[in-house]
Amino acid sequence: MATPSQLNTTPSSTIDPLGRVTSQLPVPSQGSNEIQMRYKLASTTFKTLCTIGKSPTRPDILKKACFAAEFRSFPIKQSEKAFLREVNDHSAIPYPITENLKLPWHKAFLVTQVDLLRTQWPNKLSVTARKELHQELGRMHKLLDRVLRCLVDILGERQDGKGVNTALDVLRSVKAGVWEDSEKQLLQVDGVGLVKMNRLVEAGVKNIRQLSRLEFYHIERLLSRNPPFGQKMLHQLAGFPMLTLNFEMLGQYRSPPHRGSSAANKDGLLMAEAVPSLPVPTWIVRVVLGFENEQIPSWKKLSPWATLVVEGHDGRLVWFWRGSAKRLEGDKEMVIGLSATKGEVLKIVFACEEIVGTTIQKSVQV
Repeated sequence: MATPSQLNTTPSSTIDPLGRVTSQLPVPSQGSNEIQMRYKLASTTFKTLCTIGKSPTRPDILKKACFAAEFRSFPIKQSEKAFLREVNDHSAIPYPITENLKLPWHKAFLVTQVDLLRTQWPNKLSVTARKELHQELGRMHKLLDRVLRCLVDILGERQDGKGVNTALDVLRSVKAGVWEDSEKQLLQVDGVGLVKMNRLVEAGVKNIRQLSRLEFYHIERLLSRNPPFGQKMLHQLAGFPMLTLNFEMLGQYRSPPHRGSSAANKDGLLMAEAVPSLPVPTWIVRVVLGFENEQIPSWKKLSPWATLVVEGHDGRLVWFWRGSAKRLEGDKEMVIGLSATKGEVLKIVFACEEIVGTTIQKSVQV
């Protein structure tokens, strides 16, 4: 997925090491070929992904991703037809298909959704067919990861902030194996299945943050387990990213009295020597990213990556940042310049890239 330097078409400014405000406009956008080559997708796939509309929804994103030509290597088998019809017509998937089920993308679209439900699959497959489909699902997920990241880059290059947020939401859900905003986020915890999850939810523990705040003996009591089950679970939960976000508007950037002379703002926070030629005012913002964890978060034995997306009221991409949780140790402070109109409400979303339940969302008025 794109790094902040790759998503360089956002209408914003940065503060250089000398304190000067430097406009990012105009900066040549990355070429489409570069995005396509980065994810090693067929040209037909890339052309299809580029037809995604403005501000796409969750089903728009997932469906467009499943249109990838690479999914043609997963045709619907005769032994899978009854299963897919059952999934489409009689399961709790959020986005059923209204047309006849016969194309490879239908299979990818439905199997991905039923897997995200985290329930037992319909009993419409033979043992052999079920085993083969589970094996295919692993390969589908690897392909879907590349395609969704490519969509994030495509939407980022278009400055479609709402689309970037939605694509990241779908990517995060697929990687975590459960939909964002679902009570089933507890299933990300090793040792918690559907039965244990239901017990926790009935006790008012609906997310991982709440679970991590329980005493070990409360966990053992709720789940009817003996020591050291609670201690082991809390040790695991200590690595779950508890992100923090501070987004502070410092004021509008003002031109110094004379070009080339240095001037400080009233708080002494910014030394400026040049005025960015932007179509809308530039606002100076202090962003502080961090985590509450005592140590650098580690989930599933990996250090997670996080993204920060600032979206304008019209859905445009105002700012984007991506980095490893390792870079947030001791908090990461950035002073940036954003292009926005006075009174505009910005939507800020900070979340881990592959873990559900970490999202922090704020609305800030300029």
